[in-house]
Amino acid sequence: MPKRKEAIVYAQVGEKDLWHPYGLQCLSADRFTKVVNRILNGRFDMLDLRNIHPMEG
Repeated sequence: MPKRKEAIVYAQVGEKDLWHPYGLQCLSADRFTKVVNRILNGRFDMLDLRNIHPMEG
Protein backbone atom coordinates (compact mmCIF):
# COMPACT_ATOMS: atom_id res chain seq x y z
CA MET A 1 0.00 0.00 0.00
CA PRO A 2 1.50 3.40 -0.92
CA LYS A 3 2.26 5.98 1.74
CA ARG A 4 -0.18 8.81 2.34
CA LYS A 5 0.58 12.12 0.68
CA GLU A 6 -0.48 14.10 3.74
CA ALA A 7 0.31 13.38 7.36
CA ILE A 8 -2.62 12.44 9.58
CA VAL A 9 -3.38 15.17 12.10
CA TYR A 10 -4.65 13.93 15.46
CA ALA A 11 -6.25 15.96 18.24
CA GLN A 12 -4.02 16.86 21.15
CA VAL A 13 -4.33 14.75 24.26
CA GLY A 14 -5.97 16.73 27.03
CA GLU A 15 -5.31 16.61 30.73
CA LYS A 16 -6.85 13.62 32.48
CA ASP A 17 -9.43 15.02 34.88
CA LEU A 18 -11.51 11.95 35.79
CA TRP A 19 -9.76 9.29 37.85
CA HIS A 20 -10.61 5.68 38.67
CA PRO A 21 -9.49 4.70 42.19
CA TYR A 22 -7.37 1.85 40.82
CA GLY A 23 -5.65 4.31 38.49
CA LEU A 24 -4.17 6.12 41.47
CA GLN A 25 -2.38 2.98 42.67
CA CYS A 26 0.18 2.91 39.88
CA LEU A 27 1.28 6.54 40.23
CA SER A 28 4.58 7.60 41.74
CA ALA A 29 4.44 9.26 45.15
CA ASP A 30 4.95 12.77 43.73
CA ARG A 31 2.33 12.36 41.01
CA PHE A 32 -0.09 10.77 43.51
CA THR A 33 0.09 13.75 45.86
CA LYS A 34 -0.41 16.21 42.99
CA VAL A 35 -3.48 14.35 41.72
CA VAL A 36 -5.00 13.93 45.19
CA ASN A 37 -4.50 17.62 45.97
CA ARG A 38 -6.28 18.53 42.74
CA ILE A 39 -9.12 16.13 43.57
CA LEU A 40 -9.49 17.72 47.00
CA ASN A 41 -9.42 21.23 45.47
CA GLY A 42 -12.17 20.26 43.02
CA ARG A 43 -10.15 20.48 39.80
CA PHE A 44 -10.24 16.71 39.21
CA ASP A 45 -13.02 14.19 39.87
CA MET A 46 -13.14 10.53 40.79
CA LEU A 47 -15.47 7.95 39.32
CA ASP A 48 -18.36 7.10 41.60
CA LEU A 49 -18.26 3.31 41.70
CA ARG A 50 -21.09 2.90 44.21
CA ASN A 51 -23.78 3.19 41.51
CA ILE A 52 -22.23 0.79 39.02
CA HIS A 53 -23.94 -2.59 38.99
CA PRO A 54 -22.28 -5.74 37.63
CA MET A 55 -23.48 -6.99 34.27
CA GLU A 56 -26.02 -9.74 34.44
CA GLY A 57 -25.42 -12.63 32.11
